[in-house]
Amino acid sequence: MELLAKEFESLGYTVDRSYAQHGVVVLKAFRVGVGSHAGKTIDVGVSGQDFPFTPPAGIHVTPSLAANGINNISPSPLGGSWQYWSRRLTDWTTNRTAKHIISYINKVFADA
Repeated sequence: MELLAKEFESLGYTVDRSYAQHGVVVLKAFRVGVGSHAGKTIDVGVSGQDFPFTPPAGIHVTPSLAANGINNISPSPLGGSWQYWSRRLTDWTTNRTAKHIISYINKVFADA
């Protein structure tokens, strides 16, 4: 998980490691650049417990951006206002980097 956090930091992101007990690295003040939520600033959590071996199966976001129970969005185990957006990350076997995860996050929001 620390490797993923360091890769995100090397890309210029501010990382919160306080969700380590959940195996999640949080990108603080992530600015959504595309889709219906473009322009919003949120926190985004990514599972990174065994990075780079297993891809994240979704993202955790706060504050809530959509209704739970629709489009594979549910309450997150991180608690509070966190939501879990279950989305598949493709091409993991050929590109196991934090940069690819950022592209994946942007695609999730482009499709939202």
